Amino acid sequence: MAEGGFRLPGCSYEELVNIIIAYGTRDSAASPGDVGKLNAVHQSSASRTNGFLVEIGVLTGERERLVTRRGRELALALARKDAEGVRRAWRALVSSSEFLQNVVSAVKLREGMLYPTLQAYVAHAAGQPRNKPVMTGAGTVIEILKAAGLLREEAPGQLTAALEDGQGEEPEGPGEPEKRPAEVTLEAGSGPSLSIHLHIRCGAGELDEVVPRLKELLRELQGERVK
Repeated sequence: MAEGGFRLPGCSYEELVNIIIAYGTRDSAASPGDVGKLNAVHQSSASRTNGFLVEIGVLTGERERLVTRRGRELALALARKDAEGVRRAWRALVSSSEFLQNVVSAVKLREGMLYPTLQAYVAHAAGQPRNKPVMTGAGTVIEILKAAGLLREEAPGQLTAALEDGQGEEPEGPGEPEKRPAEVTLEAGSGPSLSIHLHIRCGAGELDEVVPRLKELLRELQGERVK
């Protein structure tokens, strides 16, 4: 993560798609000015978004940007409007970004969040002020997670996490038990079973502290005989 917080995109999801496609059409390094010539995307939008694309692994490099293998795969899928290819490509990028995974975890822990609430959480988690450009970038992050199939709108403005785990590139194989992160069952020898149900309610500003603690609790429980 960049010093001073996570870099959010400086444009809408539609503009981000155009920027990624523009970079993906070049075999050599490209400056934001080059990208502006390839697509109707303002140069300043591309420049503000470069940091985010480097953070999530679409681009690499400092002064000159090179598209990565995963970035090119995403660009090609976006250019072809291949919805399944786009889903797989975004999911692969999310799997390598702790920040994006934590956003999904926040929605899972709350069992759904309103769109504006999640926007505010993304801005807070990124360490950015809640001004208009930042909130636009936070909305773009949400749209990325929707395109990856990790978040969905059950009702207008109501976001929930998808059923798949979303931590890797592929869903669980057939026959594996459904994962319920808020429920574990412990067995102590031949004694009775103990079921633990966790219901966590907290504000957006508290999730940064709650998520690591819950993960640590689950790791400790898995040290016992956990189903």
